[in-house]
Amino acid sequence: MPARRGAQLIPQRPCRFSRKDLILRFWQVIPSTIPAVNRVIARVLRVARAMECAKGELPKVEIALREALNNAIVHGSGGDPKKKVAICCLCAEDKGMLLVVENFGPAFDPSQVPDPTRAENIYATHGRGIFLMRRMMDEVRYEKDGRQVLMKKAAPRRPRH
Repeated sequence: MPARRGAQLIPQRPCRFSRKDLILRFWQVIPSTIPAVNRVIARVLRVARAMECAKGELPKVEIALREALNNAIVHGSGGDPKKKVAICCLCAEDKGMLLVVENFGPAFDPSQVPDPTRAENIYATHGRGIFLMRRMMDEVRYEKDGRQVLMKKAAPRRPRH
């Protein structure tokens, strides 16, 4: 059941996953501001380091998460600090990491964003964030009419002995 804050619906639990599948999880609702983004990214990276769920891949996770949060703030919330963005982090050393970022703005179709690597789009001001997210993570998927992005980073493969 969503909680109501102002005119905006905020889900009490934006992530619904089986507890047996993931060791640690948290979710947080933040204001649409850069300082809030920096704080939540620092928290996610602390979790990932402690759980070793993205060992050797943290710089990639950070870039993808920063892009997803910035997109949610700039495009989803229109830069309005009164609007909220929800983030969910699920982590297990043997399964990897799942990050979910949700905004409460208008619908969004990622297939309509031009490919920034095509010559005619080289100087475009949009599209690089999605491109980077897809390059940095193992899987990027959009749900809820594009308002929610799910990003997965697989657990590092362990050498067989």
